Amino acid sequence: MDSFLTEIKNAHLFAEYLMCSGVKLPHSRSDNWEATDSHKDKVVARIKNDGQGNVRFFICAAMLGRK
Repeated sequence: MDSFLTEIKNAHLFAEYLMCSGVKLPHSRSDNWEATDSHKDKVVARIKNDGQGNVRFFICAAMLGRK
């Protein structure tokens, strides 16, 4: 996993972080997904499904105070 991404254990909190940061929410939180910063081509948020029903949420904490 990218070292600059921080895991968020709560799906609701992850969604709040995305909304506050101006990142469009994915349609499904159970599928693999990632959002990138179009200016820097860097991943800012990711949802990872391990195939065993475990869904993990990651966000770039550095972006939270920027917008």
